[in-house]
Order: sequence, then structure tokens, then C-alpha cells
Amino acid sequence: MKRLFFIIILIQILLIPNAYAHGFGSKIDLPIPGYLYWFGGGAAVIASFAIISLFVRSKAHDDSYRTYNLRNVGIVDALYRNKSLLNVFKVISVSLLILTILTGVLGSQFPVKNFAPTFVWVVWWGGFIWLHILFGDSWNFVNPWKNIFELIKFDEKPLRQYPDKLKSWPAFGFFLIFAWIELVYPTPAHPQFLGNIIFVYSIIVLAGMRVFGKNKWLDNCEPFTVFFNFVSSFSATRVTSDGKILLRPIASGLLDARYRFDQLCFLILILSVVSFDGLISTLFWYDVIGIDAFGGSGRYDVIYVNTAGIIVSFLAFFSIFYSFVAISRAITKTDITTLDLAQKFVPALLPISIVYHLAHYSAYFFLNGQLIIKLISDPFGFGWDIFGTSSYEIVRTIDFILLWNYQVAVIVIGHILSVYIAHRISLRVFKDGKKSIMSQAPILLLMVGYTILGLWLLSTSSI
Repeated sequence: MKRLFFIIILIQILLIPNAYAHGFGSKIDLPIPGYLYWFGGGAAVIASFAIISLFVRSKAHDDSYRTYNLRNVGIVDALYRNKSLLNVFKVISVSLLILTILTGVLGSQFPVKNFAPTFVWVVWWGGFIWLHILFGDSWNFVNPWKNIFELIKFDEKPLRQYPDKLKSWPAFGFFLIFAWIELVYPTPAHPQFLGNIIFVYSIIVLAGMRVFGKNKWLDNCEPFTVFFNFVSSFSATRVTSDGKILLRPIASGLLDARYRFDQLCFLILILSVVSFDGLISTLFWYDVIGIDAFGGSGRYDVIYVNTAGIIVSFLAFFSIFYSFVAISRAITKTDITTLDLAQKFVPALLPISIVYHLAHYSAYFFLNGQLIIKLISDPFGFGWDIFGTSSYEIVRTIDFILLWNYQVAVIVIGHILSVYIAHRISLRVFKDGKKSIMSQAPILLLMVGYTILGLWLLSTSSI
């Protein structure tokens, strides 16, 4: 286990430095045929399964992993004890929310000259996930709606009891709407639209917390809290209830995760949405639906087919995952129901969702994210130069081969982590090495398929 711990720590170090991608914008001239990357990645996942099966024995079913309390480091402990620092983060997060709404509604309506689109779609959605991977549940500290609720000191006693039978389905619905806006709505980067919809959503969240209680609403209805709670299980650190800040192997927190059916569906929705995002960026998709990618009126031409596509994508991913789990159950002849087995194994899908997000947004974040340097000096697009950065020259060159190799590495490492988590879960479920390996055959096939799909989406011709 000691060797495995250091291997996993090494992997998470390799994952740390870099950027994000919404697509290359064109087809990359790879040094070797793309299919060699696809199937080479799949072969690497299969090889990792053989190694993991050899070294991770049945004694691993206790779900143990090594940790280190970062509060043993003086500066970390001092920062943790500094409550005023937390208040600074709260004020900054609330200020950014207000600035985003105001710039969207009152500022220039050219997206590249307005703070709101770049901050929301590039910096926050494309890049904030890194903070979660490195520092754990960062969203809990910077969630602007939670901070507004606490700073205003609303009465936290709920006005009505939250219907527990709803579980986190409201968050599922809100996240689906968010995905529709990002992927289907014709002008998601229009500043005034963003400002208005964020304002309306803020009212909904604040009202929901007041009516049903802050924690009940956030944990069940606020989609980004639910999303980042998932990501926190993947992160390299965890803050415990007794105040420890534990450094741990990346993704090891998934061994502690226990998900309900609604959470299973939410997690699969995350995977299906980011995959569908990659698909609709390809020329292949436009060939399939029979629409000219470079003609017509853009997103207006595909609004209905893409709306249906989001739903079909989720149903397809859910059906495929559930079917492979059913095959696993049949092979092992276990008494555990297919649904229960699916809920036990679904945490293994989270690394796949996260690393594809990291790979998918890399070029997008690197190129478009630089706009924020200009926009902090002129957030409204009025010609200001508050911090002297409005004349910053954006670096528009990027080594796409280097980026592609980074994306391949991230995708493959993420799938290897998924194989490792799935194997550890199977040892916990079956407590028998042979049956555990048998159960993993269909899951491994699924992981290899996801690997090939992810690499194909990233390498195929895009618009």
C-alpha cells in the first residue's frame, strides 16, 4: 500500500499544472494517426487494470488510504485560524456576483468587452474546478448566495419543511437547465441575458434558503453546490468535522462516497453533458443531423435537435452504465440488486467526468481566459483602465501538439483512477479477489469505451 500511495500522489502531481479546452477550433495534424492514440489510451487502461488487480489485494476492502494533516504545517494552521481571511473571501465572492450582474445589465453588450461572459463561462465554469481538485470544498467558502444569506443574517429557521422525497431532483433539474443554456441557447454569452438570468436565479436561491433552510436548499436544490460536492470527493484535500485538513491521494475520497439513486442520475448527467458538449462541437455531429455547420443562422438551426440531444445523451449514458452493471451482476451471481450495485459503482465514473472537463476546456481557458486581465480594468467596457491592464496583449499562439499530449495524459490518468476506484469498491462489495476481478470485466470494458470516446471527441474535426 505504501508504494501505491506514492504512485497515486505522483499521479496527482502530474495532474496539477495546466489549462482548459472547449475544442481546438480545427482539426489537429497529429504526428501519428488519431486512432493509435484512441486505442493506445484504451490499452493503457487495460494494462492498469492488470497491475491494479495484481497489487491491490482483498485486504484493501477496508477502504483505507494514507493521509497527512496539513495543519501540522505552521503557516497552514495560522491561515486556518484566521477567521478574518474567510470573511475576505466572502466579501470578494459577493462582490464578484454583484459585479457580474451589474456589468451584464449595464455594460457593453459586446461579450469580449464585458466582464460577465468571460468571468462566468471561462474563469468560473472553465477554471474554478481546479481549486476544488487542489483545495477541497472551495465552493462552500465562496458560494456567493450562501455568503449573502449569512452576511445579511437571515433567520435560518425554515418556514416550511423540505419534502425529503424530492431528494436532490430539483438540483438535477436546475443543472439540466444550466446545461441547456450553455450548449443549446443561441446567445449564452450575451451580457444582458447573463446579468438578468443570474439576478433571477439569485432571488430563487435566496428565497429557497429562507423557505426551506439554508443547508436543505443548498444540498438538494442548488446544482452547483451538488456538483462541487461531487468534485470534492475527488480532491487532494479534505477538511474534517474536527478541523483537520487532510492531504490524501487524489480521488481516494470516492472510496468514502455513498450515493442515492438521484445522486447517481446527477453524476451520470454531468458525464453525459460534458460529452455531448464535445460531440456538438464536431463536424461529425453536423454531418449526422444534416445541417451545414458554417451556414444558416448558427445555434438557431440546431436548437431543437440539440435540446433533444441533451436528453437522449443522458438516457444513453444511463442505459449503458446500468446495462454493464447488470452484466457484472450476472457474471458474479450476486444477490445484490442491479440498482444497488449501480449505486455502489457509480463513484468510479466521477474521475472520468472531471478529467474530460479538464481536457475539454484547456485551450478555451488558456486563450479566452486572458481576457479577464483586460476586463478587470474595464469591466463595463466603458474605456476605463482602473488597474492599467486594459491594453494587455493577449497571447493567441498555442502549441496544439503539446496541448493534445496533455489532454491524452489527463484522459488516460483519469480513467486509470476510475479503474482503481472501481476495483477497490468491488473488493469492498464482494470481499473476494476472484469474484471482484470477474465483476470488473464489464466495468473495465466500459472504461475503455469511455477512454476511446473521450479521445475521439477531442481529436476529431471541430467547428
